[in-house]
Amino acid sequence: MPAGGDSSESSVVIDHERIKDLASMYELFSRVPSSVNHLRDALSERIKIDGRALVKDQENNVAPPAAFVKGILAMRERFHAVVTDAMKGEKKAQKRMKESFEDFLNADARAANCLAVYLSDKDVFEAYYKNHLAKRLLGNKSGSEEAERAMVSLLKAECGYQFTSKLEGMFNDMRISKETAEKYRSHKKSLNNTVSNDSRDAENGGKPVDVEVSVLTTGYWPSQNVAPCILPPAVKAAMDRFQKYYLNTYTGRKLSWQTSTGSAEIRATFHPQKGSSKPRRHDLSVTTYQMCILVLFNTRDTLTLKQIRDETNIPEEELRRHLVSLCTPKHRILRKGSKGKGISGDDDTFTYNADYTSKMTRVKVPMVSMRDASSASSGGAKGAGSASAAGGASKSAGLVDGSASVPLSVEEDRRHLLEAAIVRIMKARKVLNHNDLVAEVTRQLSGRFVPPPQFVKKRVESLIEREYLERDEADRRVYRYMA
Repeated sequence: MPAGGDSSESSVVIDHERIKDLASMYELFSRVPSSVNHLRDALSERIKIDGRALVKDQENNVAPPAAFVKGILAMRERFHAVVTDAMKGEKKAQKRMKESFEDFLNADARAANCLAVYLSDKDVFEAYYKNHLAKRLLGNKSGSEEAERAMVSLLKAECGYQFTSKLEGMFNDMRISKETAEKYRSHKKSLNNTVSNDSRDAENGGKPVDVEVSVLTTGYWPSQNVAPCILPPAVKAAMDRFQKYYLNTYTGRKLSWQTSTGSAEIRATFHPQKGSSKPRRHDLSVTTYQMCILVLFNTRDTLTLKQIRDETNIPEEELRRHLVSLCTPKHRILRKGSKGKGISGDDDTFTYNADYTSKMTRVKVPMVSMRDASSASSGGAKGAGSASAAGGASKSAGLVDGSASVPLSVEEDRRHLLEAAIVRIMKARKVLNHNDLVAEVTRQLSGRFVPPPQFVKKRVESLIEREYLERDEADRRVYRYMA
Protein backbone atom coordinates (compact mmCIF):
# COMPACT_ATOMS: atom_id res chain seq x y z
CA MET A 1 0.00 0.00 0.00
CA PRO A 2 2.49 2.66 -1.08
CA ALA A 3 1.51 6.29 -0.61
CA GLY A 4 3.28 9.40 -1.87
CA GLY A 5 4.28 12.21 0.42
CA ASP A 6 1.89 14.66 -1.28
CA SER A 7 -1.72 13.72 -0.50
CA SER A 8 -2.85 15.00 -3.89
CA GLU A 9 -0.53 12.51 -5.57
CA SER A 10 -0.99 9.63 -3.13
CA SER A 11 -1.53 6.33 -4.85
CA VAL A 12 -2.81 3.34 -2.92
CA VAL A 13 -2.63 0.05 -4.75
CA ILE A 14 -5.68 -1.90 -3.51
CA ASP A 15 -7.06 -4.87 -5.36
CA HIS A 16 -8.09 -8.43 -4.66
CA GLU A 17 -4.84 -9.87 -6.02
CA ARG A 18 -2.74 -7.98 -3.46
CA ILE A 19 -4.73 -8.57 -0.29
CA LYS A 20 -2.01 -10.91 1.01
CA ASP A 21 0.67 -8.26 0.42
CA LEU A 22 -1.44 -5.69 2.25
CA ALA A 23 -2.03 -8.14 5.11
CA SER A 24 1.72 -8.68 5.44
CA MET A 25 2.30 -4.93 5.47
CA TYR A 26 -0.37 -4.46 8.15
CA GLU A 27 1.22 -7.22 10.22
CA LEU A 28 4.60 -5.50 9.96
CA PHE A 29 3.24 -2.03 10.82
CA SER A 30 1.26 -3.46 13.78
CA ARG A 31 4.51 -4.07 15.61
CA VAL A 32 4.70 -0.28 16.03
CA PRO A 33 1.01 0.58 16.72
CA SER A 34 1.36 4.30 15.98
CA SER A 35 2.63 3.56 12.46
CA VAL A 36 -0.68 1.87 11.55
CA ASN A 37 -2.13 5.38 11.31
CA HIS A 38 -0.20 5.82 8.06
CA LEU A 39 -2.04 2.84 6.55
CA ARG A 40 -5.40 4.14 7.75
CA ASP A 41 -4.64 7.59 6.33
CA ALA A 42 -3.65 6.09 2.99
CA LEU A 43 -6.82 3.97 2.91
CA SER A 44 -8.99 7.01 3.71
CA GLU A 45 -7.29 9.14 1.06
CA ARG A 46 -7.72 6.46 -1.60
CA ILE A 47 -11.45 6.12 -0.84
CA LYS A 48 -11.98 9.89 -1.05
CA ILE A 49 -10.03 10.17 -4.33
CA ASP A 50 -11.96 7.33 -5.98
CA GLY A 51 -15.28 8.61 -4.63
CA ARG A 52 -14.70 12.19 -5.78
CA ALA A 53 -13.79 10.87 -9.21
CA LEU A 54 -17.20 9.15 -9.41
CA VAL A 55 -18.96 12.35 -8.28
CA LYS A 56 -16.98 14.41 -10.79
CA ASP A 57 -18.08 12.08 -13.60
CA GLN A 58 -21.65 12.92 -12.61
CA GLU A 59 -20.94 16.64 -12.67
CA ASN A 60 -19.43 16.38 -16.15
CA ASN A 61 -22.09 13.94 -17.42
CA VAL A 62 -19.31 11.50 -18.34
CA ALA A 63 -21.14 8.46 -16.93
CA PRO A 64 -24.85 7.69 -16.45
CA PRO A 65 -26.26 7.77 -12.90
CA ALA A 66 -26.69 3.99 -12.93
CA ALA A 67 -22.91 3.68 -13.38
CA PHE A 68 -22.43 5.86 -10.29
CA VAL A 69 -24.51 3.47 -8.16
CA LYS A 70 -22.61 0.45 -9.49
CA GLY A 71 -19.32 2.25 -8.89
CA ILE A 72 -20.22 2.95 -5.25
CA LEU A 73 -21.19 -0.68 -4.67
CA ALA A 74 -17.97 -1.91 -6.29
CA MET A 75 -15.93 0.50 -4.15
CA ARG A 76 -17.72 -0.67 -1.01
CA GLU A 77 -16.97 -4.31 -1.80
CA ARG A 78 -13.32 -3.63 -2.68
CA PHE A 79 -12.45 -1.57 0.39
CA HIS A 80 -14.51 -3.79 2.69
CA ALA A 81 -12.29 -6.70 1.59
CA VAL A 82 -9.18 -4.65 2.38
CA VAL A 83 -10.38 -3.76 5.89
CA THR A 84 -11.76 -7.22 6.67
CA ASP A 85 -9.04 -9.42 5.17
CA ALA A 86 -5.88 -7.31 5.09
CA MET A 87 -6.48 -5.23 8.23
CA LYS A 88 -8.21 -8.03 10.18
CA GLY A 89 -11.48 -6.11 10.54
CA GLU A 90 -9.85 -3.49 12.75
CA LYS A 91 -12.45 -1.19 14.31
CA LYS A 92 -10.47 2.01 13.68
CA ALA A 93 -10.01 1.09 10.02
CA GLN A 94 -13.74 0.36 9.71
CA LYS A 95 -14.51 3.77 11.19
CA ARG A 96 -12.11 5.54 8.82
CA MET A 97 -13.64 3.74 5.84
CA LYS A 98 -17.15 4.74 6.93
CA GLU A 99 -16.14 8.37 7.47
CA SER A 100 -14.37 8.51 4.10
CA PHE A 101 -17.45 7.25 2.23
CA GLU A 102 -19.60 9.77 4.12
CA ASP A 103 -17.15 12.52 3.18
CA PHE A 104 -17.70 12.35 -0.58
CA LEU A 105 -21.29 11.02 -0.55
CA ASN A 106 -22.52 13.94 1.57
CA ALA A 107 -20.46 16.55 -0.27
CA ASP A 108 -22.77 16.66 -3.28
CA ALA A 109 -26.54 16.27 -3.57
CA ARG A 110 -26.12 14.35 -6.85
CA ALA A 111 -24.99 11.31 -4.85
CA ALA A 112 -28.27 11.09 -2.94
CA ASN A 113 -30.19 11.76 -6.13
CA CYS A 114 -28.54 8.87 -8.01
CA LEU A 115 -28.81 6.42 -5.14
CA ALA A 116 -32.52 7.12 -4.67
CA VAL A 117 -33.69 7.33 -8.28
CA TYR A 118 -32.03 4.27 -9.78
CA LEU A 119 -33.20 1.71 -7.25
CA SER A 120 -36.08 -0.40 -8.54
CA ASP A 121 -37.17 -1.44 -5.02
CA LYS A 122 -37.67 2.05 -3.63
CA ASP A 123 -39.80 0.75 -0.77
CA VAL A 124 -36.85 -1.31 0.51
CA PHE A 125 -34.66 1.80 0.33
CA GLU A 126 -37.36 3.75 2.18
CA ALA A 127 -37.56 1.12 4.96
CA TYR A 128 -33.82 1.10 5.57
CA TYR A 129 -33.56 4.88 5.29
CA LYS A 130 -36.47 5.34 7.70
CA ASN A 131 -34.84 3.02 10.25
CA HIS A 132 -31.54 4.89 10.12
CA LEU A 133 -33.27 8.29 10.17
CA ALA A 134 -35.28 7.24 13.24
CA LYS A 135 -32.08 6.27 15.07
CA ARG A 136 -30.45 9.58 14.19
CA LEU A 137 -33.44 11.69 15.23
CA LEU A 138 -34.20 9.85 18.48
CA GLY A 139 -30.53 9.55 19.45
CA ASN A 140 -29.69 13.19 18.56
CA LYS A 141 -27.00 11.85 16.22
CA SER A 142 -27.95 13.85 13.15
CA GLY A 143 -25.18 16.19 12.04
CA SER A 144 -27.62 18.72 10.60
CA GLU A 145 -31.40 18.79 10.54
CA GLU A 146 -31.21 21.08 7.53
CA ALA A 147 -29.21 18.43 5.62
CA GLU A 148 -31.70 15.74 6.65
CA ARG A 149 -34.62 17.80 5.37
CA ALA A 150 -32.75 18.58 2.15
CA MET A 151 -32.33 14.85 1.55
CA VAL A 152 -36.05 14.25 2.10
CA SER A 153 -36.86 17.10 -0.31
CA LEU A 154 -34.70 15.43 -2.98
CA LEU A 155 -36.47 12.12 -2.44
CA LYS A 156 -39.84 13.87 -2.63
CA ALA A 157 -38.96 15.56 -5.94
CA GLU A 158 -37.83 12.29 -7.51
CA CYS A 159 -40.16 9.71 -5.94
CA GLY A 160 -43.31 11.67 -5.10
CA TYR A 161 -45.15 12.80 -1.99
CA GLN A 162 -46.33 9.32 -0.99
CA PHE A 163 -42.73 8.15 -0.72
CA THR A 164 -41.72 10.82 1.80
CA SER A 165 -44.95 11.53 3.69
CA LYS A 166 -43.92 9.34 6.64
CA LEU A 167 -40.41 10.79 6.69
CA GLU A 168 -41.84 14.31 6.85
CA GLY A 169 -44.19 13.12 9.59
CA MET A 170 -41.15 12.00 11.62
CA PHE A 171 -39.67 15.51 11.48
CA ASN A 172 -43.02 16.98 12.46
CA ASP A 173 -43.25 14.63 15.46
CA MET A 174 -39.80 15.70 16.67
CA ARG A 175 -40.77 19.38 16.38
CA ILE A 176 -43.99 18.85 18.32
CA SER A 177 -42.15 16.73 20.92
CA LYS A 178 -39.72 19.58 21.61
CA GLU A 179 -42.63 21.98 22.07
CA THR A 180 -44.39 19.49 24.38
CA ALA A 181 -41.19 19.04 26.42
CA GLU A 182 -40.91 22.81 26.91
CA LYS A 183 -44.55 23.04 28.04
CA TYR A 184 -44.08 20.12 30.44
CA ARG A 185 -40.99 21.75 31.97
CA SER A 186 -42.99 24.94 32.51
CA HIS A 187 -45.79 22.88 34.04
CA LYS A 188 -43.37 21.25 36.52
CA LYS A 189 -41.89 24.63 37.47
CA SER A 190 -45.36 25.99 38.17
CA LEU A 191 -45.96 23.12 40.61
CA ASN A 192 -42.67 23.98 42.36
CA ASN A 193 -42.29 20.46 43.76
CA THR A 194 -38.59 19.88 44.46
CA VAL A 195 -39.41 16.94 46.76
CA SER A 196 -41.79 14.28 45.48
CA ASN A 197 -44.75 12.99 47.47
CA ASP A 198 -44.68 9.73 45.49
CA SER A 199 -43.21 6.88 47.57
CA ARG A 200 -41.77 5.36 44.39
CA ASP A 201 -39.24 8.22 44.25
CA ALA A 202 -37.61 7.05 47.49
CA GLU A 203 -34.94 5.08 45.61
CA ASN A 204 -33.89 8.36 43.93
CA GLY A 205 -33.38 10.15 47.24
CA GLY A 206 -36.93 11.45 47.26
CA LYS A 207 -36.31 13.59 44.19
CA PRO A 208 -38.44 13.09 41.06
CA VAL A 209 -36.61 11.64 38.05
CA ASP A 210 -36.36 14.07 35.14
CA VAL A 211 -37.69 12.54 31.91
CA GLU A 212 -37.72 13.85 28.36
CA VAL A 213 -40.35 12.14 26.23
CA SER A 214 -40.58 11.98 22.44
CA VAL A 215 -44.22 11.49 21.45
CA LEU A 216 -44.33 9.70 18.09
CA THR A 217 -47.20 9.04 15.69
CA THR A 218 -47.58 5.27 15.28
CA GLY A 219 -47.90 5.20 11.49
CA TYR A 220 -44.82 7.32 10.74
CA TRP A 221 -42.08 5.49 12.63
CA PRO A 222 -40.63 1.98 12.23
CA SER A 223 -42.88 -0.39 14.16
CA GLN A 224 -41.60 -1.80 17.45
CA ASN A 225 -43.78 -4.72 18.50
CA VAL A 226 -41.90 -5.30 21.74
CA ALA A 227 -43.58 -5.69 25.13
CA PRO A 228 -42.55 -2.98 27.63
CA CYS A 229 -39.90 -4.00 30.14
CA ILE A 230 -40.24 -3.55 33.91
CA LEU A 231 -38.90 -0.09 34.71
CA PRO A 232 -37.44 1.10 38.05
CA PRO A 233 -40.21 2.49 40.30
CA ALA A 234 -38.81 6.05 40.27
CA VAL A 235 -38.70 6.08 36.45
CA LYS A 236 -42.21 4.61 36.23
CA ALA A 237 -43.46 7.32 38.58
CA ALA A 238 -41.97 10.04 36.35
CA MET A 239 -43.56 8.47 33.27
CA ASP A 240 -46.94 8.27 35.01
CA ARG A 241 -46.74 11.99 35.84
CA PHE A 242 -45.96 12.87 32.23
CA GLN A 243 -48.74 10.62 30.95
CA LYS A 244 -51.28 12.24 33.28
CA TYR A 245 -50.21 15.72 32.11
CA TYR A 246 -50.25 14.73 28.43
CA LEU A 247 -53.64 13.02 28.44
CA ASN A 248 -55.20 15.91 30.36
CA THR A 249 -53.75 18.37 27.84
CA TYR A 250 -54.54 16.37 24.67
CA THR A 251 -57.84 14.52 25.00
CA GLY A 252 -58.71 11.48 22.93
CA ARG A 253 -55.14 10.20 22.62
CA LYS A 254 -53.39 7.05 23.85
CA LEU A 255 -49.73 6.60 24.81
CA SER A 256 -47.92 3.28 24.33
CA TRP A 257 -44.45 3.35 25.86
CA GLN A 258 -41.59 2.00 23.74
CA THR A 259 -39.05 0.94 26.36
CA SER A 260 -36.95 -0.87 23.74
CA THR A 261 -35.64 2.54 22.63
CA GLY A 262 -34.44 5.53 24.59
CA SER A 263 -31.45 6.31 26.76
CA ALA A 264 -30.67 7.28 30.34
CA GLU A 265 -28.06 9.10 32.41
CA ILE A 266 -27.07 7.27 35.61
CA ARG A 267 -24.77 8.61 38.32
CA ALA A 268 -22.85 5.57 39.58
CA THR A 269 -20.70 5.45 42.73
CA PHE A 270 -17.59 3.25 42.94
CA HIS A 271 -14.92 2.53 45.56
CA PRO A 272 -12.49 5.39 46.27
CA GLN A 273 -9.00 5.25 44.81
CA LYS A 274 -6.08 4.16 46.98
CA GLY A 275 -5.12 6.87 49.44
CA SER A 276 -8.46 8.64 49.15
CA SER A 277 -11.67 8.39 51.16
CA LYS A 278 -13.81 10.11 48.55
CA PRO A 279 -15.97 7.71 46.47
CA ARG A 280 -15.49 7.91 42.70
CA ARG A 281 -18.49 8.96 40.63
CA HIS A 282 -19.15 8.47 36.94
CA ASP A 283 -22.13 9.61 34.88
CA LEU A 284 -22.99 6.61 32.72
CA SER A 285 -24.80 7.20 29.42
CA VAL A 286 -26.69 3.96 28.78
CA THR A 287 -29.75 2.55 27.01
CA THR A 288 -33.08 2.10 28.77
CA TYR A 289 -32.48 -1.65 29.05
CA GLN A 290 -29.01 -1.12 30.54
CA MET A 291 -30.50 1.31 33.07
CA CYS A 292 -33.06 -1.30 34.16
CA ILE A 293 -30.28 -3.87 34.60
CA LEU A 294 -27.89 -1.61 36.53
CA VAL A 295 -30.52 -0.28 38.95
CA LEU A 296 -31.07 -3.86 40.18
CA PHE A 297 -27.55 -3.78 41.64
CA ASN A 298 -28.50 -0.96 44.05
CA THR A 299 -29.75 -3.58 46.48
CA ARG A 300 -27.66 -6.66 45.54
CA ASP A 301 -24.09 -7.16 44.43
CA THR A 302 -24.67 -10.36 42.43
CA LEU A 303 -27.56 -11.57 40.25
CA THR A 304 -28.04 -14.51 37.89
CA LEU A 305 -29.22 -14.24 34.28
CA LYS A 306 -32.58 -15.75 35.27
CA GLN A 307 -33.08 -13.25 38.11
CA ILE A 308 -32.31 -10.29 35.83
CA ARG A 309 -34.66 -11.65 33.15
CA ASP A 310 -37.52 -12.16 35.65
CA GLU A 311 -37.09 -8.72 37.23
CA THR A 312 -36.76 -6.71 34.01
CA ASN A 313 -38.82 -8.66 31.44
CA ILE A 314 -36.29 -7.70 28.75
CA PRO A 315 -36.47 -9.95 25.62
CA GLU A 316 -33.90 -12.77 25.75
CA GLU A 317 -31.68 -11.72 22.86
CA GLU A 318 -31.64 -8.06 23.90
CA LEU A 319 -30.98 -9.02 27.52
CA ARG A 320 -27.90 -11.03 26.57
CA ARG A 321 -26.69 -8.30 24.22
CA HIS A 322 -27.01 -5.59 26.88
CA LEU A 323 -25.36 -7.72 29.56
CA VAL A 324 -22.41 -8.53 27.29
CA SER A 325 -22.07 -4.78 26.59
CA LEU A 326 -21.77 -4.11 30.33
CA CYS A 327 -19.04 -6.76 30.68
CA THR A 328 -16.62 -5.71 27.92
CA PRO A 329 -12.95 -5.24 28.94
CA LYS A 330 -13.07 -1.46 28.37
CA HIS A 331 -16.39 -0.92 30.18
CA ARG A 332 -16.52 -3.74 32.73
CA ILE A 333 -19.18 -2.28 34.99
CA LEU A 334 -20.37 -5.83 35.71
CA ARG A 335 -18.23 -8.93 36.14
CA LYS A 336 -19.48 -12.12 34.52
CA GLY A 337 -19.10 -15.37 36.47
CA SER A 338 -18.37 -17.68 33.51
CA LYS A 339 -15.19 -17.53 31.47
CA GLY A 340 -15.09 -16.46 27.84
CA LYS A 341 -17.18 -13.91 25.96
CA GLY A 342 -20.43 -15.85 26.07
CA ILE A 343 -23.16 -16.25 28.69
CA SER A 344 -23.26 -19.88 29.75
CA GLY A 345 -26.89 -20.11 30.87
CA ASP A 346 -29.56 -19.07 33.36
CA ASP A 347 -27.25 -19.70 36.34
CA ASP A 348 -24.45 -17.48 35.00
CA THR A 349 -23.79 -14.71 37.52
CA PHE A 350 -23.17 -10.98 37.13
CA THR A 351 -21.51 -8.96 39.90
CA TYR A 352 -21.27 -5.21 40.38
CA ASN A 353 -17.65 -4.16 39.74
CA ALA A 354 -16.91 -1.65 42.49
CA ASP A 355 -13.35 -1.23 41.15
CA TYR A 356 -14.46 -0.01 37.71
CA THR A 357 -12.43 3.00 36.62
CA SER A 358 -12.36 5.40 33.70
CA LYS A 359 -10.42 8.55 32.86
CA MET A 360 -13.68 10.22 31.86
CA THR A 361 -16.27 11.50 34.33
CA ARG A 362 -19.03 11.00 31.77
CA VAL A 363 -18.86 7.57 30.16
CA LYS A 364 -20.92 6.43 27.19
CA VAL A 365 -21.28 2.65 27.32
CA PRO A 366 -21.30 1.35 23.72
CA MET A 367 -23.50 -1.53 22.60
CA VAL A 368 -22.04 -4.66 21.04
CA SER A 369 -23.70 -5.70 17.78
CA MET A 370 -26.43 -8.35 17.82
CA ARG A 371 -24.15 -10.59 15.75
CA ASP A 372 -21.30 -10.30 18.25
CA ALA A 373 -23.65 -10.97 21.16
CA SER A 374 -25.15 -14.01 19.41
CA SER A 375 -21.76 -15.49 18.55
CA ALA A 376 -20.53 -14.82 22.09
CA SER A 377 -23.56 -16.40 23.74
CA SER A 378 -22.94 -19.96 22.66
CA GLY A 379 -25.06 -21.21 25.54
CA GLY A 380 -28.80 -20.57 25.35
CA ALA A 381 -31.91 -20.66 27.43
CA LYS A 382 -33.42 -24.06 28.00
CA GLY A 383 -36.37 -25.56 26.22
CA ALA A 384 -39.02 -23.19 24.96
CA GLY A 385 -37.01 -20.10 25.82
CA SER A 386 -34.30 -21.06 23.37
CA ALA A 387 -36.81 -21.83 20.63
CA SER A 388 -38.53 -18.50 21.19
CA ALA A 389 -35.25 -16.63 20.91
CA ALA A 390 -34.37 -18.42 17.68
CA GLY A 391 -37.76 -17.63 16.22
CA GLY A 392 -37.36 -13.99 17.15
CA ALA A 393 -34.03 -13.87 15.39
CA SER A 394 -35.31 -15.11 12.08
CA LYS A 395 -38.29 -12.82 12.25
CA SER A 396 -36.21 -9.77 13.06
CA ALA A 397 -34.08 -10.55 10.04
CA GLY A 398 -37.29 -9.87 8.19
CA LEU A 399 -37.26 -12.43 5.39
CA VAL A 400 -40.49 -13.91 4.14
CA ASP A 401 -41.84 -15.81 1.13
CA GLY A 402 -38.35 -17.06 0.29
CA SER A 403 -37.05 -13.55 -0.35
CA ALA A 404 -33.45 -13.11 0.72
CA SER A 405 -33.42 -9.35 0.44
CA VAL A 406 -36.79 -7.88 1.43
CA PRO A 407 -37.48 -7.09 5.13
CA LEU A 408 -40.63 -8.58 6.62
CA SER A 409 -42.26 -5.20 7.25
CA VAL A 410 -41.70 -4.18 3.60
CA GLU A 411 -43.13 -7.49 2.39
CA GLU A 412 -46.27 -6.93 4.46
CA ASP A 413 -46.67 -3.40 3.04
CA ARG A 414 -46.22 -4.79 -0.47
CA ARG A 415 -49.04 -7.26 0.06
CA HIS A 416 -51.43 -4.50 1.11
CA LEU A 417 -50.33 -2.18 -1.72
CA LEU A 418 -50.62 -4.93 -4.31
CA GLU A 419 -54.05 -6.09 -3.17
CA ALA A 420 -55.33 -2.49 -3.03
CA ALA A 421 -54.04 -1.88 -6.58
CA ILE A 422 -55.68 -5.08 -7.90
CA VAL A 423 -59.05 -4.22 -6.33
CA ARG A 424 -58.82 -0.63 -7.60
CA ILE A 425 -58.07 -1.77 -11.16
CA MET A 426 -60.74 -4.47 -11.19
CA LYS A 427 -63.33 -2.12 -9.74
CA ALA A 428 -62.72 0.25 -12.66
CA ARG A 429 -62.43 -2.39 -15.41
CA LYS A 430 -64.92 -4.98 -14.05
CA VAL A 431 -63.47 -7.71 -16.32
CA LEU A 432 -59.79 -8.26 -17.15
CA ASN A 433 -57.55 -11.13 -18.23
CA HIS A 434 -54.56 -12.18 -16.17
CA ASN A 435 -51.78 -10.77 -18.36
CA ASP A 436 -53.44 -7.37 -18.68
CA LEU A 437 -53.98 -7.24 -14.91
CA VAL A 438 -50.32 -8.05 -14.22
CA ALA A 439 -49.19 -5.39 -16.71
CA GLU A 440 -51.45 -2.70 -15.24
CA VAL A 441 -50.50 -3.54 -11.63
CA THR A 442 -46.80 -3.40 -12.52
CA ARG A 443 -47.26 -0.04 -14.23
CA GLN A 444 -49.07 1.49 -11.25
CA LEU A 445 -46.65 0.17 -8.61
CA SER A 446 -43.37 0.63 -10.49
CA GLY A 447 -42.78 3.89 -8.63
CA ARG A 448 -42.29 1.89 -5.41
CA PHE A 449 -41.34 -1.65 -6.49
CA VAL A 450 -41.71 -4.09 -9.37
CA PRO A 451 -43.93 -7.00 -8.25
CA PRO A 452 -42.93 -10.44 -9.64
CA PRO A 453 -45.77 -12.07 -11.65
CA GLN A 454 -45.84 -15.00 -9.21
CA PHE A 455 -46.39 -12.58 -6.32
CA VAL A 456 -49.28 -10.95 -8.22
CA LYS A 457 -50.81 -14.38 -8.86
CA LYS A 458 -50.69 -15.25 -5.14
CA ARG A 459 -52.46 -12.03 -4.17
CA VAL A 460 -55.11 -12.59 -6.85
CA GLU A 461 -55.74 -16.08 -5.46
CA SER A 462 -56.08 -14.61 -1.98
CA LEU A 463 -58.61 -12.02 -3.22
CA ILE A 464 -60.61 -14.76 -4.96
CA GLU A 465 -60.74 -16.74 -1.69
CA ARG A 466 -62.04 -13.63 0.09
CA GLU A 467 -64.62 -13.09 -2.69
CA TYR A 468 -63.31 -9.79 -4.02
CA LEU A 469 -62.80 -11.40 -7.45
CA GLU A 470 -64.03 -14.47 -9.30
CA ARG A 471 -62.84 -16.40 -12.35
CA ASP A 472 -64.85 -16.34 -15.58
CA GLU A 473 -66.53 -19.70 -16.14
CA ALA A 474 -65.68 -19.71 -19.85
CA ASP A 475 -62.03 -18.63 -19.49
CA ARG A 476 -60.19 -19.33 -16.23
CA ARG A 477 -57.57 -16.68 -17.02
CA VAL A 478 -60.18 -13.91 -16.97
CA TYR A 479 -61.18 -12.28 -13.67
CA ARG A 480 -64.42 -10.52 -12.75
CA TYR A 481 -64.88 -7.97 -10.02
CA MET A 482 -67.49 -8.93 -7.42
CA ALA A 483 -69.45 -5.89 -6.27
